[in-house]
Amino acid sequence: MVVPRYKVVTHTADSAIIAYGVTLPELFENAAFGMFDLVFDFAELGGGEELEEVVEGADSDNPELLVAWLNQLLFLAETQRLAFYRFRIVHLEPGKLEGTAAGVSSNGLELRSTPIKAVTYHDLAIVEDADGFSVRIIFDV
Repeated sequence: MVVPRYKVVTHTADSAIIAYGVTLPELFENAAFGMFDLVFDFAELGGGEELEEVVEGADSDNPELLVAWLNQLLFLAETQRLAFYRFRIVHLEPGKLEGTAAGVSSNGLELRSTPIKAVTYHDLAIVEDADGFSVRIIFDV
């Protein structure tokens, strides 16, 4: 069975996805891809700048670390005018994540939807089952 990277789910006022991953690092990568794919069309993108990031959570909770990772990527995208499209988690342990994100200039890119302002904690829970991991993420737009 092929596990999708993510799927869009309906939410009344904001945007939401369910991200999937066979492993926890893959889940984090796919959540980041889904977040940026909601806003930009990555079909023709390649190359670009790669940034390395270390993110820490206040405790060892993986959902908190996921929110910190995604919000850090949003911050970098906004301040450096980048559209990230490729993600790799290099190291993941309770409370700490090391990863890379590759992106291109967002100047001139057509938007698919309203830009995301932040990742919320609303209904956030990482679930593990026989197929791997999943998480429902709601984005403030």
